[in-house]
Amino acid sequence: MLLKKEAESDRPLYEDVRARAIEFARVRVVQEPVTEYLRYELMSYRIRATMGENIEVLREPSGTPLPNGATFDFLLFDRRTALVHDYGNGPTGVQAGGWLVRDPRTVGALEERALALRAGAVPFERFLAQADF
Repeated sequence: MLLKKEAESDRPLYEDVRARAIEFARVRVVQEPVTEYLRYELMSYRIRATMGENIEVLREPSGTPLPNGATFDFLLFDRRTALVHDYGNGPTGVQAGGWLVRDPRTVGALEERALALRAGAVPFERFLAQADF
């Protein structure tokens, strides 16, 4: 399967994270009904979860625009560096780029946001068991 092959190329990263005892967590915000794209993503998450990625899922009510000022796509590497994704201003949802962030206050605010999102999220396996698809 192509997804397994793609994930396998990241194995050294997962092994390094595990060796350093660093948590590798993903919070995925979803809306139901589940789209075909999300079904595809969930297949990838199943593979990555077996490799050690901690995946949590937060449900947002349908109709809530995503991304928005409170829920948007970013990577928090540590307490010094983050990457905020830019999906442009159009309705296509295509990633247009991103910004590397190193300002301590901004990274701190992103960490707080991540923790708030995680507080409302459920573990991936529980989401799969409860999902209506």
